Amino acid sequence: MKLKQNVWVYIELVNGELSPLSIELLGKGRELADSRNTTLVGLIIGSGAESTAKNVIGYGADAVIIAENPELVSFDSILYTKAVADITAKYEPNVILIGASNNGRDLGGRLSSALNLGLVADCIDVNYEGNDDSLTWIRPAYTGKLFVKILTTTRPQLGTVSDKIFRGNAFDTTRKGEIIKETVDIGDLKPRQKVTHFEILTAEELELSLDTADIIVGAGRGVGDAAGMEKVKAFADAIGAGFGVSKPLVDNGWASHDLQIGITGKKIAPKIYIALGVSGAIQHKLGVQDAELIIAVNTDPDAPIFQFAHYGIVGDLFEVMPVLEEKIKNLK
Repeated sequence: MKLKQNVWVYIELVNGELSPLSIELLGKGRELADSRNTTLVGLIIGSGAESTAKNVIGYGADAVIIAENPELVSFDSILYTKAVADITAKYEPNVILIGASNNGRDLGGRLSSALNLGLVADCIDVNYEGNDDSLTWIRPAYTGKLFVKILTTTRPQLGTVSDKIFRGNAFDTTRKGEIIKETVDIGDLKPRQKVTHFEILTAEELELSLDTADIIVGAGRGVGDAAGMEKVKAFADAIGAGFGVSKPLVDNGWASHDLQIGITGKKIAPKIYIALGVSGAIQHKLGVQDAELIIAVNTDPDAPIFQFAHYGIVGDLFEVMPVLEEKIKNLK
């Protein structure tokens, strides 16, 4: 099997299992590899690597490279950079896709510096547009006000890719692939930290987060002021929903960035998204497009959000909220 000049996906493990973002990237990597009739390779480092290799193949890889070293049990950016850099130098991939998680961003930046490569960060798409091996990376710019296309001149082409974009990659139990073990020499490098305790939050503590809530309420500029935003938050609490805001509310200092919904904040995929006073700018649309049902309330009948919402209500959000609250509580 040809293992040079092909498409690679760096596989991130969470509690010894494939991260959802890695599964998404394997689906996109499969698409890229098929478009150039080349091989898709998954690179795994860390505890649980060998047991998850078959799952990497099932999600689209033709081959899996496992980097082995006792010091690589848990993520350490310096040690992992050394491991990935050495394996990259040996196999010379054409493309490396890395998930834009906290660890992925750390690894991508360090790998770019270690190998003197260009890096395109936080991409929302990547495709071959010409007839050569050059990828076109697409990412938001100016806080999501526009999107730019970027090509890199260095090889391998390196980019970090955001989550909740390439959804729908299904596991194929019939796929076969090659598993290759590589012993990595990290020299005199030592881990900078040691994990002494790890506690997983219970589902009850996470159920109303933007990542896990079945219903999410989003507050937009139409709330008027910080007091109006708090009323929307109270509505979200009353119906048992997660709460988030559009970018202008974060810009105004009314809410923290971790509550921002959109391509430059958090991308969400709840069963129901209720947008109250949200205009529906492109960066917000891309962050909520995976919601199963979108209900929008806005006083402006020409608001962009009505173009992609499943249901739209033209009216004062503060008058609509009590009606929605009663209807939702009756349904529950």
